[in-house]
Amino acid sequence: MIVPAKLKALIVDDNAYARSAAAATLRKLGLGIIDDVGSAPLAIGAILALRYDVVLMDWYMPDMNGAAMLEILRGAHFGPNGTVPVIVMTAYPTREAFARARELGAAEILTKPFTATHVAGALGRLLPSGWGETSTDGQVLL
Repeated sequence: MIVPAKLKALIVDDNAYARSAAAATLRKLGLGIIDDVGSAPLAIGAILALRYDVVLMDWYMPDMNGAAMLEILRGAHFGPNGTVPVIVMTAYPTREAFARARELGAAEILTKPFTATHVAGALGRLLPSGWGETSTDGQVLL
């Protein structure tokens, strides 16, 4: 059984408001351990240091974008923490970006803005025992 409060999530986005909104969504779903960083290089350091259950990452960031970060994470030299499931978040969904993210190892892709139901669905597809179900009014049931 998955205990949401024990899941560790990392949010990577150069926009502080987007990080805050994503963290609020994860808290609404019951996740208890949520870290956030403002750049891909900081995220790589965090992932090297700590095993996360899921990473939510913006696709378009300055300095190092999501594609570059995924290439590093999925590289053979990165180590076991590089297998963490990555959910890409983007406000600019294109077929090319989706295909590239999948090719580089993204597990899920969410288009901003997204809802808790969207995130719960993505988590349900990623986690071995699934996630909660959604009621008819869109509330996530854990």
